[in-house]
Amino acid sequence: MPHHHSFFPARFTAVALSLALFLVSLFFNHALAQERGGDSLKTYTAPEVEIQGSRLSPNRPIKDISGTGLYAGKKTEAIDLNLIGGNFALNNTRQTFSRSAGIFVWEQDGGGIQAGISTRGLSPNRSWEFNTRQDGYDIASDPFGYPEAYYAPPFESLERIEIVRGSASLQYGPQFGGLLNYITKSAPRDKSLAVESSQTGGSFGYYSTYTALGGTQGGLSYYGYIDFRRSDGLRAGSGFTQYTGYLKLGYALSPADVISLSVMRADYQLRQPAGLTEAQYDENARQSFRTRDWFGAPWLMPVLTYDHTFSEKSRLGFKAFGLIGSRNSIGLNTSTTIADSGTNRRRVNADNYRNIGSELRFVSEFSLFGRENNAVAAGLRYSRGNTERDQGRGTDGSAFDITFVAPKTRDLEFVVNNAAAFIETKISISKDVALSPGVRLENIQSTGSGTYTAEKSSSSSAAFDTSDALQTVDKTASETVPLFGLGGSVRVSSQSEAYFNVVQSYRPAIFSAQFQNDGVPVDANLKASRGVNADYGVRGTAGDFFSYDVSLFFLFYDDRVAVVNGVRTNAGQSEHYGIESYAELDLLRPFGGRAFAMNAGSLSLFTTAAYTSARYTRGPAAGKEVEDSPDWIVRGGLSYRSADKEGRFTASLQGSYVSETFSDASNTLFQANGQQGRIPPYAVWDLSLRAKVLAFASVELSVNNLFDRRYFTRRATGYPGPGIVPAESRNVTGGIRFTF
Repeated sequence: MPHHHSFFPARFTAVALSLALFLVSLFFNHALAQERGGDSLKTYTAPEVEIQGSRLSPNRPIKDISGTGLYAGKKTEAIDLNLIGGNFALNNTRQTFSRSAGIFVWEQDGGGIQAGISTRGLSPNRSWEFNTRQDGYDIASDPFGYPEAYYAPPFESLERIEIVRGSASLQYGPQFGGLLNYITKSAPRDKSLAVESSQTGGSFGYYSTYTALGGTQGGLSYYGYIDFRRSDGLRAGSGFTQYTGYLKLGYALSPADVISLSVMRADYQLRQPAGLTEAQYDENARQSFRTRDWFGAPWLMPVLTYDHTFSEKSRLGFKAFGLIGSRNSIGLNTSTTIADSGTNRRRVNADNYRNIGSELRFVSEFSLFGRENNAVAAGLRYSRGNTERDQGRGTDGSAFDITFVAPKTRDLEFVVNNAAAFIETKISISKDVALSPGVRLENIQSTGSGTYTAEKSSSSSAAFDTSDALQTVDKTASETVPLFGLGGSVRVSSQSEAYFNVVQSYRPAIFSAQFQNDGVPVDANLKASRGVNADYGVRGTAGDFFSYDVSLFFLFYDDRVAVVNGVRTNAGQSEHYGIESYAELDLLRPFGGRAFAMNAGSLSLFTTAAYTSARYTRGPAAGKEVEDSPDWIVRGGLSYRSADKEGRFTASLQGSYVSETFSDASNTLFQANGQQGRIPPYAVWDLSLRAKVLAFASVELSVNNLFDRRYFTRRATGYPGPGIVPAESRNVTGGIRFTF
């Protein structure tokens, strides 16, 4: 008999919803008990639990109502980069996300050019399981058609990073991973001109320069920066050059109306030394057999924003945004067992993206049945993404040249139109209890047209020429997807709360997975993926010296796309569950007292730990572990910050442990070519120091991979070159930073 399955799988839904209903019943009982003690018509103002953490905690939950977003009952994080000791000049992703539990990182380019992160056993490929944004607007190629984020902002330019786990799917989009939002620094309100500039040098020929200007004069504000980074890289044939520029102008039309225009332009050229076979990696992880492989991604994003404040309790925000970008590469695309004579044929992949979109969001607080602190958030979204994907034989030289010299083997165009609407509420059942139901309606219309064919083997004398007759593509698809969710929170004390949420997620069969482009054959009948996310946790503080957030999670993922037995297909149903925890303790404050800590500063002991069990339960990969899903990710360390407001001296020592995982859904143990197999566990330590030597100048020193551990986080079947992709060895950087 055929197996029929629905959006909500019976067993998983029974567990998730029964837990949710149990918590709801507790909340109602708690609320009713409070009501019996007094006048049922009494007006309550249900105060939000202000879990602000210790005095200088760098990881804090987002407020229930922030901007035009409603975050009650959700697992959220706002990571303050000013309070994290990290190597931001090098865009070190591992350090930057050290306070966020369970972040799995692909380390592959030595400069954080493409931030590849994930949680809960999802794929870290260019963060494509997240809804990736900067200041609230899309930065990925196409959130539905091709959601890879080829651009990541310079971490030096960021004020904070916001993360909302899977429950973000109702307000921001149906992605399984949730929301990843990079928040750029803004113009200072009390200065007409402020300057920040850094010069950094380091191992492997690394150099970066970053300069930012900003200020406010009357109703006009401005902020902009220019960032340049380059490196020779760890291995021969590696290295990169990157430029990023940003400018934002804002004008207050009135005290209640602000309009702003921003534009971001980025470009980089990244050399790719390709992967290594098992034998090559064991012999020397720094060696390279490719010097003619290149990758680049010019990116331009204009954004228009309008914000209106109706009152202290009601706000409206509108964004119109666009993307003009490309993804270009040229390389041999072969295993390094095939020698490069210097004239081997190279393949070009050239994508062009032309996207537009807009979002209108509204949030308002209101009273209901005599109780304050209720809220509703609602929004509309429209976007149109146009993607052109070309592939074929390129030049035989060594330069970064994306000229096609033969008929293309792929010439495709995809258009994705997306319209969505959502509404989510926060209803205060009592002064301590709130529920947050919500719904999102997503409509996706996509078309695909063009031609493609198989190409001749990369090892043949006619590599990358067409091998069959061209096939014509003319596809149209349309789907309307409703997503439902329920969350809630209960104020346990003035400094802690419990929270839960259960929400649906959705992922269409994206175009990038439907056509062979990395040597892996593709199932012609790929289907969309659907699933459910759930969180149950408690977070809070003890005094002003201890912060914590501990939660259980459940994730059901149906028709997940993965490589099984050498074919990219719907690998079946996977179930993920585990625990995520964050804790940070200021060691000086509880033992020396407030007065002592005010003079001595803050010495924080922090840790994040995540345990994840992720397995396929149905389909071709049933019984196997989900790829790229280590059981354990543990990070922690010590961080010191001097007592003065600006932190004249800071130091951070942090370690990162990631247990073993597999690179494919078949759980291949070993392949001599290195393309599939086990990824061993590893532990890495990082050290960062900063000291203010003048009123306007600070010196900085960072040592990444302090003990020079040899390890890798990724095996590749195609990009950035088949085989094992070694991570960076010990890397030392130092520099000076000026602020005026």
